[in-house]
Amino acid sequence: MWNRISSALYFLIVFAATTTSSELKSQVSVLSNPSTVNSALERAVNTGEYSLEACIAQALNQNIDVQLSMLSQTQSELTLEQSIRNFGPDLSGGAGQFYQSGRSIDRFTNQFVQSTIGSNNFQLQGSLLLFGGLQNQNNYKQAKENWLASGMDLKAMQLTVTLQVASAYIQYLQANESLIAAAQVLESSQLQLERGQKIFDAGGSTQGALLSLKAQVANDAASVTNAENVKATALQNLKQLIRVEYHKPFRPVNEDLGIISVPFGYTASQLVDSILLKRPDYQAAAYRVAAAEFGLKSAKGATLPTLSVGGNLNTVYSDNAKTVENVSITGFSPVGRVQGTNAIVEAPEFAYTMKTKGFGDQIQDNFGKSLGVNLNIPIYSGLSRQNQVKTANLAVLRAQLNMDRIQQNVQNEVLSAFNNYQNAEKRYASNLENKNLQAQNQQYVKQRYDAGAASYFEYQLALSTSSAAHQNYISAKYELAFRRLVLEFYLSANQNQTSINPTQK
Repeated sequence: MWNRISSALYFLIVFAATTTSSELKSQVSVLSNPSTVNSALERAVNTGEYSLEACIAQALNQNIDVQLSMLSQTQSELTLEQSIRNFGPDLSGGAGQFYQSGRSIDRFTNQFVQSTIGSNNFQLQGSLLLFGGLQNQNNYKQAKENWLASGMDLKAMQLTVTLQVASAYIQYLQANESLIAAAQVLESSQLQLERGQKIFDAGGSTQGALLSLKAQVANDAASVTNAENVKATALQNLKQLIRVEYHKPFRPVNEDLGIISVPFGYTASQLVDSILLKRPDYQAAAYRVAAAEFGLKSAKGATLPTLSVGGNLNTVYSDNAKTVENVSITGFSPVGRVQGTNAIVEAPEFAYTMKTKGFGDQIQDNFGKSLGVNLNIPIYSGLSRQNQVKTANLAVLRAQLNMDRIQQNVQNEVLSAFNNYQNAEKRYASNLENKNLQAQNQQYVKQRYDAGAASYFEYQLALSTSSAAHQNYISAKYELAFRRLVLEFYLSANQNQTSINPTQK
């Protein structure tokens, strides 16, 4: 089971997907396929029996914080895509329909007319930024760094959830083993009570001795009840953590921790040096420092002139645009006389019809276009651009301080975790020795008690001491497992570092 935890953490970092586990190193490659983990989760959902990898996969699929991190990553990706599109030209078009009613001048007769005139206009314009202080380039780089940071945020959240689930799983295993140990003690006490009852019935012991046996059984039964409550609480905590619906069956698989007393193989300084640059939260902070620096460059670029090229296409249509058709001379009328000869001057009279010019003809005849270059030089805008530069500079300082804080936190966490692990190692070793010696002493006293050379009170004391030593050993064992798990959690951030898998002896 210990190899399962370390393999799960390593797989999560490498594949940034659901986490895996394996009993032996040779099985890790089998679980490096996400479909294997999904299959384990599917089996768990169908049977209600959840292995460690199924619990982690369930948590990563259902955890709200992980889902929020995914949404943040998607948002950063959209921002990055938009920053790429900003390198392209701006293109827009428009069309309008207008009606003008009332008195106006006929453009063909220059006479005032009272009518309603309809018209349309169409335009297409575009522009391309040639130079904008490298703002688009720096905005793209900033968006890319923020996108990378959001990916590291997701990894960090997945790792945190993985550690939480593995910790809760260990707590359940500890509670289950404590219950088994308490049940074994109760079973032994019940056997002693049955034996004591027979001796009492035969007149070989006093009522006080029998009551002591009954009291011991009641005390051990209470211990079993307490252990059952602790197990039920641990089970409920694990179920809620991985968000299994309350009405669905949930039975964690009991797995063996394996050998956890194998030396860890790293010093505290080696741990700090090995994991700092590989921690997702530290990497995210470093990406955000780079993003803030590009944001500062973009803000400075806004103070520079911008150069762009633009063009426009346009045309109009009006139902007041007329053409003259069917022209014919209907006669002549005098318009004056020639000076000197007094000859009459006549002008022809015409008959004609007016027709609105066709839509296609107007669109073609009224077509216009323009092309130009625009240079914009910022002179004064309330010092807003200068303040934007100062704000961006503060963002850089804030990002750097945040990265320094994370670096300090990582160092403190690792050193504290390593110190806790060393203390847990010592506690485990002493409790293991104490458990073995107390078990030997109990067996020796039992043999003397069965032979009549020791009193029941001596045997009861040896039994209670051995039971307490066993419970302390279980607590120390799982504390060591958890402390080791935390160190594996830190090391798993190193993609080039194979997980430490204790060798079975």
